[in-house]
Amino acid sequence: MQRRIALLIGLLLVATACGDDDAVTTVSSTAAGSTTTTVPETSTTTTTAATTTIAETTTTTAPPTGPLAGFLAAPVEDPFFGSGFHDVAATDDTNSRMVSADAVRDDDLLVLEPLDPEPILTGLGEGELLVTASIEGPSGEPAPTATVLYALGPNGWSVYTTVSDASVLTYLETTTDYQARGPSGAVVVVPTITRFDWAGRALFTADVAVYRDGEPDTPAFEAEIECTVTAEYECMLISDDGVLRPGDEGEAVEALQAQLGAIDYYDGVGDGTYDEDVTEAVRLFQRDYRLAQDGKAGPNTLRVLGEVATGESEIVMARPDRVGTVEFGVPAPTARAALVEIFGTPTADTGWYTDACDGSQWNKVSWAGFTAIFTDRSGTEIFDGWHVDDLSAVPTWLYFAGGIGPTTTWAGLQALGAGYEPGYGGFWYLDSPPYNNGRFTLDPGDQPPPDATIASFGTATGAFVSC
Repeated sequence: MQRRIALLIGLLLVATACGDDDAVTTVSSTAAGSTTTTVPETSTTTTTAATTTIAETTTTTAPPTGPLAGFLAAPVEDPFFGSGFHDVAATDDTNSRMVSADAVRDDDLLVLEPLDPEPILTGLGEGELLVTASIEGPSGEPAPTATVLYALGPNGWSVYTTVSDASVLTYLETTTDYQARGPSGAVVVVPTITRFDWAGRALFTADVAVYRDGEPDTPAFEAEIECTVTAEYECMLISDDGVLRPGDEGEAVEALQAQLGAIDYYDGVGDGTYDEDVTEAVRLFQRDYRLAQDGKAGPNTLRVLGEVATGESEIVMARPDRVGTVEFGVPAPTARAALVEIFGTPTADTGWYTDACDGSQWNKVSWAGFTAIFTDRSGTEIFDGWHVDDLSAVPTWLYFAGGIGPTTTWAGLQALGAGYEPGYGGFWYLDSPPYNNGRFTLDPGDQPPPDATIASFGTATGAFVSC
């Protein structure tokens, strides 16, 4: 019996030792990683299975930034030659200039850049970019430039609308402003978009400068345009620099014609068209009132014209048929009283006398360097002419038709068409306006030098040629 018990105990010990070798290892996974549990732990000797935990690493790359970075996401359509879509790449790390990866024409590449200066943008949504597009490369062909609105579509960045330099010039050439002032020959057009409104109105405004080809420093023509963007955009000039000029039309020009007509510079039709006749009338007005003679009615010309036309001007204009509003042919007492009202008390008065040349009665009344002449040559005593005795002594507010003033030289008179007669001591004369017996501050001899200044001249009976 004892031997059986001993044998049973021995078998149990062997079974226990073998059970340790077959221990079960359980591996469970959690969000934090893997854990290992060994069961059972009933022996002093325990075997644990090795476990390796691998952490998952995620790399995040920031999207490209910069004004044109969106073009890196999809190909871009060629707005000039219909060559389709092209991949583009940035030329610097600011993504502010893109160049096509392949040619759009021969070896020429498409270049995209932000508008500079940046215009006021309204209504552009996500997936829409307004940029300057141009062509660069070795082909030598004309390199067009345009402002292009791109919209991101299924094929890439598609051209939505284009404002090309050539199309702006085509519009300008239809306007009377450009026809009158634009340069001839080859030109370079530079439109600068100042406002782009895509919120319902679909229009843009632009400052346009046109340069003669090869003369990039000073624009030959400048204007501001506003265009409505449709299938073909429709434009209008909105320039308003305060200057009326050849080619302009409208109510402002009609008012200009009326003012010029009121003071006898213009006798044409008041149709609101700034044509050659209006230009010449403005130029003559500027000449007489000592303004820059460019034929354009700028703020200064319009101011002086308005004052003269309304009678508010302090300038008194002496013409070949009147002084101010006092016309030749007015009875002498009436004319004299009106001239005294203008000039004040005379500084000299000859009284009536018999002229030795024609036997008529004459009366000369002087104010400083200016003399009014009254005669009865027509049978009645009337205001019959005037004469400048000393141009440097006349009042500063007394002007003379033709723009003649104290600083007028012989060269200036020649520009008006003056001639010179060396007889009778030498005098200058004009046919229009008709002035005669003009003298110089110094004896010019047979021919006055260009810088010779004038001292005197007269009109009507103002010849004073000795008989």
